[in-house]
Amino acid sequence: MKTWEEQRSKERAYSRRKPELSALYRIVDGCHQELETIWEEVFQSEYGALRSEVSKAFESYLNCGILAHGCARASCENKECQHSELIAFSCKTRSLCPSCAAKSSVLFAENLHENVLKPFEHRHCVFTVPKRVRPYFKFNRGLMVHLYRAAWEAWKELIIEQFPTGTPAAVVASQFAWYIAPQPPSSLGT
Repeated sequence: MKTWEEQRSKERAYSRRKPELSALYRIVDGCHQELETIWEEVFQSEYGALRSEVSKAFESYLNCGILAHGCARASCENKECQHSELIAFSCKTRSLCPSCAAKSSVLFAENLHENVLKPFEHRHCVFTVPKRVRPYFKFNRGLMVHLYRAAWEAWKELIIEQFPTGTPAAVVASQFAWYIAPQPPSSLGT
């Protein structure tokens, strides 16, 4: 498994990625304001209120990697070289931006693997939420803490019962399945 540092050291030269040319960028740029306008009428009854974090994530993503929205100049330390490069700021919006999400995901996974999991025996477990209670968590994110606590307590009880001398621990993450609504409004995405 290549580490983030190993991969980065193989890069020969910096080249600015061009997020504005991607399909995702064009979709977000073209539709995010319309989505905010029609959300209450079209989606709110099924998905709840549009959280302010969503609008902020869209705006941050649209500024990510664009020189006009902020950058830093990096210069070569060699006085004879005189090479410098503009490096656009990133949004660090892990939930939307594929570039920012990729780096943080790799760094998190690398640290988790090397420093947390590798020295110990471990198992991967998945807890699922029954479909009947999913809407409660979808519309009230504050309930997630109770869900995590219940999963942890159930796991800890099982581990202590099976391995009385062991020390139970967990790395918990939620994963949401996304799906396309059966009949999206015709104006979105055009």
